Amino acid sequence: MKLLNSVFAMMALTAVSVWAGPEAMKNLQRPQAGLSAELTFGGQGGREFMLDGKPFQIRSGEIHPQRVPRTHWRHRIRTAKAMGLNTIAFYVFWNALEQKDGSWDFSGRNDIAAFIDMCAEEGMWVLFRPGPFVCGEWDLGGLPAYLIKDDVTPLRYTGNAQFMQAQARYLEKMAEIAVPRLCKNGGPILMVQLENEYGSYKTEHDEMAYIEWLKDFWTNKGAGPFYLSEGSQNHHLRFVPRGVAVGLDPADNAWQMNNALRIAPGVPVFSSETYPGWLRHWGEGNWTPSRNTLNSVRWYMRDGVSFNLFVYHGGTSFGLAAGANSNGDGSGFQPDLTSYDYGAPVGENGNLTKEYFEYRDIIKAALPKDAALIEPEHPVSMEIPAFRPTHVADFHGLAVVAEPQCFDTPPTLESLGQNQGIGIYSAVIPAGPAAALSCRVHDYALVYVGDKFIGALDRRLGQAGLQLPARDEASVLKIVVDTFGHVNFGSYIEKDRKGVIGKVMLGGTELRDWYVRRMPLASVPEQVRKTGHARYRERGALYRAEIKLENAPQDTFLDMNGWQKGYVWVNGHLLGRYWHIGPQERLYCPGEFLKQGNNVIEILDLHMVTDNPPQISGKKQRNMEVTKQTKSLNNQWD
Repeated sequence: MKLLNSVFAMMALTAVSVWAGPEAMKNLQRPQAGLSAELTFGGQGGREFMLDGKPFQIRSGEIHPQRVPRTHWRHRIRTAKAMGLNTIAFYVFWNALEQKDGSWDFSGRNDIAAFIDMCAEEGMWVLFRPGPFVCGEWDLGGLPAYLIKDDVTPLRYTGNAQFMQAQARYLEKMAEIAVPRLCKNGGPILMVQLENEYGSYKTEHDEMAYIEWLKDFWTNKGAGPFYLSEGSQNHHLRFVPRGVAVGLDPADNAWQMNNALRIAPGVPVFSSETYPGWLRHWGEGNWTPSRNTLNSVRWYMRDGVSFNLFVYHGGTSFGLAAGANSNGDGSGFQPDLTSYDYGAPVGENGNLTKEYFEYRDIIKAALPKDAALIEPEHPVSMEIPAFRPTHVADFHGLAVVAEPQCFDTPPTLESLGQNQGIGIYSAVIPAGPAAALSCRVHDYALVYVGDKFIGALDRRLGQAGLQLPARDEASVLKIVVDTFGHVNFGSYIEKDRKGVIGKVMLGGTELRDWYVRRMPLASVPEQVRKTGHARYRERGALYRAEIKLENAPQDTFLDMNGWQKGYVWVNGHLLGRYWHIGPQERLYCPGEFLKQGNNVIEILDLHMVTDNPPQISGKKQRNMEVTKQTKSLNNQWD
């Protein structure tokens, strides 16, 4: 058996060796304004990328403009160019573009057209990845939450008319941006990715018809060629249409490449997601680079294999954008950090890591002598002296959306038109002895009887109930539910809802007649009244600080060490979540969120009750200490 495996491995390596090899790296063609170019599939068996008739190696780095301050886009693109890459790949996050009222926001970090144009200006090609589903450790994989207003909704499925109509509206917007910028039309876009890892979806309604619909949509718009990103096993590749290139997530060895060629002959196969690091969840270890990926890049550069470093630069999932993972049944919930550093060669604030220069050396050594690389620039950051916010209002004294709404049973936040944020669920419970409360919350909750804090429920830990004390009289049960992002990978995206989920039981009795108040957190909760701690024992408070910057602001990291769990706004911009369980203790604050002069920092902490909270300071770097090892799965969980 070992001999057979060795022979098969040698055959696989031989198959790879007859690909374009060094010839592909000699094609140094870059996009030029107004000049069209043509990417085709050719060479032996049609498995090489050809640019204007010559073998071409795609050397790509993934950068999500919606995760990067717009003022830093050009720096990140130029560092990719300086590494020896020739292409930028990026996801588009639909739910950041379409607003609740049906309008579209293409301003700021959402200006996808401007990002593509900037890539062209810097002589970089583009792999356009519009989804509509993208995963990307982003809330609901980029899909809008209004699609899951009902309890269970089939997604990525031609049988769901609402989804297909919404998807068509979105893709029309994408086509308006992408088609004029295709390389054949004088732009930098080499290929459009049709969908993302559909072979890993694993629902009862998976269908080739859905992928074919997407292919027909883009073909009718005049786009092409196309590719799909999929895992490398046979079941991942069952939805690849004829004539569509195959991107493997990842391609770590020749067997994976040749297996894909066997299943999808006549098209190029490349590594559409090669992982220099890996994502991180709350409670795990810190970001760490993957040393094995350096060897993968050596192989790519030796044989002319095309690749995309996912991610080359991760950036930040600002606001409520971070997603989550879970098992197929919703268990094993793992919410993602606000940071999307990823252990990437270019760090969260654009810092160039040791690995960046190692990748650069490998690529540079394999390129022709006339592929002169520009020198990369290091980013600039600043420190902010320590300051102590002041108490503004206890949690119970903050405004919420409208008046409480009454329901027979607890509704999900999505059914109320809210994506994430906080939901406050209240019901009257009778006098009685101590009893078990059975309550499933998504995703974290503080439970009170009257004004007495009883305990917390954490979905990550599988907690779905606690013991309530005896009551001498009828009391108000209050469940303050704080959410994380929706699951962004696998079939459970269709079922993940936020708030109190299903029946709430006290002893053997179902609790009914619920009042629900909502706090979306799109902006800072408004203060209604301030009540002293002597009257209330509820946890949580809003804090505020004003700091003055004498000089033009630069990037910084707000150090939340000592705080518990909550949210931070800077001049109205929601940086994201913090949580004392780590590993992230510092929140990236771009200089463009700050201003010379007075700046307002506001913090909503769900546990803090003190009038003397910890100080906060601005640091030049994020915290990177590794106190707990977390393995890079490299997509092995699928």
